Amino acid sequence: MAESSWSDGETRHGAVLHGDVAGYSRLTADNEIETHQTLQTYRRSIEEETGARDGSVEQFVGDEFLAVFPDERSALEAALQIQRRIADGNASLPAGRQMRFRLGINSGAISLQDGQWYGDTINIAARLQAMGEPGGITISGPALDAVGDIDVKIESQGRQRLKNIPEPVLVYLVQDERAREVETKPWRRRVARPKLPSLAVSPFVNLGETGDEHLADGLMMGLAISLMTIPGLELISENSTLQYRSGAFSAQQLGHELGVKYVLEGAVQRSGARMRVLTQVVDVDTGKTVWGDRFEATLDDVFEAQDQIVRDIVEALDVEVISAGPARLYRTHLDAQGVELLYKGLHHLSLDELVLAGARFDELIERYPDAPIGYSSGSIAHFLSAINGPPERAGEEIAAAERTARRSLELNDTTGVGYAILAYVLLLHQDFEGAAETVEKATAARPSCDFTFGVTASVLRYLGRWEDAVEHADRATRLSPLFADWYQSILADAYLLGEEYEMAADTAEGVVAGDEDNTEALLTLAASQAALGRERHAAAAVKHAKETRPSLTAEGLREKLPFQDDSATDRFVDLLEDAGLT
Repeated sequence: MAESSWSDGETRHGAVLHGDVAGYSRLTADNEIETHQTLQTYRRSIEEETGARDGSVEQFVGDEFLAVFPDERSALEAALQIQRRIADGNASLPAGRQMRFRLGINSGAISLQDGQWYGDTINIAARLQAMGEPGGITISGPALDAVGDIDVKIESQGRQRLKNIPEPVLVYLVQDERAREVETKPWRRRVARPKLPSLAVSPFVNLGETGDEHLADGLMMGLAISLMTIPGLELISENSTLQYRSGAFSAQQLGHELGVKYVLEGAVQRSGARMRVLTQVVDVDTGKTVWGDRFEATLDDVFEAQDQIVRDIVEALDVEVISAGPARLYRTHLDAQGVELLYKGLHHLSLDELVLAGARFDELIERYPDAPIGYSSGSIAHFLSAINGPPERAGEEIAAAERTARRSLELNDTTGVGYAILAYVLLLHQDFEGAAETVEKATAARPSCDFTFGVTASVLRYLGRWEDAVEHADRATRLSPLFADWYQSILADAYLLGEEYEMAADTAEGVVAGDEDNTEALLTLAASQAALGRERHAAAAVKHAKETRPSLTAEGLREKLPFQDDSATDRFVDLLEDAGLT
């Protein structure tokens, strides 16, 4: 929350916004984790809109909050925008999971004494809130008079007697059609379900202090690392589920959009050295919880809790585990501080924060040189930096990815990450036989990992096995349907290699539509359009690719592309030269 501008012992004029959630007890009883998730999302909206108008959220206890503003207009404008944002969030939730706030506004003298807020001004705001409608705003006459003209409909309720307030208060309802008339939004995407039991791990909720978000993300991603190694279970990648981290959603919405039968939800709260972990598995079709439990753990023994959760999920979903038992995240030699570093690194493991993630993993390696998870995690950060970062640093990052991947395998890492990274590195070293053998070990170790199948597809296309590459790229996309640009770009390349030019062009166009500066997809689009005789479209794609990467040349591509068959390189570059690449 923003720092208060009030001093203890101070009394002065201000505007007060009081709010709480209608039916909060029912929502919590129905689904505690989803209710906390939605409340935290809306809390951020409340704090942002309040801070944007020089106000401050002074208290947020349970589902109630108190915000203080310097003037009445700022309070009403914030309330209007808060209700609009909450209405937008509710539009993506089923009717039974939507959360609506009642808001009340009053102004007058306010006192802060020993950290507590006092005065009839606050009491009246609370009473106004309580008498309002879910999703609505109730404001006192004096506060509305001070606002002046504002473009919303106001409905008078006359003078009302409020509990414990001696004099009647003139009350108005604010009718904001923009907050009320929000259509339910369609799900962004529906994905066909597989035959295997399918599961998505929803972003975990941090119920503790601000700054502990890495515990929720780290535990969620740690569980995903273990679950993706289990044959007989199809797990949607955290790359896709983390797209839901900043919004309000239900397990059923997430499940339908990602095409899974079950969703694992969780929440984490740290108190001192201990953590409380709440988990449940929801059946997407019925909305019912098929398994749920609470765990108490410290960071020293949190991995045991992770393993127990994995075992319970496997049993609850009746998954046929081909291996000897639930796969364990190989994390020997880590104490509580090591776990915290790991979770912080995983928390930042996104394309926007690779530098932060890499720094945490480097520190983990330095402090725990015998822990394989530090090296395997670091190898992912270096690999992603190589393919997404500045081209001039790609060689350095690939070398670091190879070094850390090899060390993780020397330390008997069982996550399979090292095999995936090493396979790609061997391909770049033109060890085509070694790349093929190593990539098979990666998919065997991680049978439900989008990253591994994406790397495998990439390796297979350069080995000339375009049909196998198509199969693996499709599998990677299925496991991460909301974060699949790289996999779709590989798929387009595979179609191009197989001379399926229409499919290549259509797929590459789909990637460019979502990421107009994707150089790899632009080149594939240009080559496939040239093969189809669409000279103008091919030339436009090459022109755009050159704008995104000015150093791009035909000769540079001939030297760089790691195709096993030189004729595949020649065919691709020749098509690009036909499209105008020099």
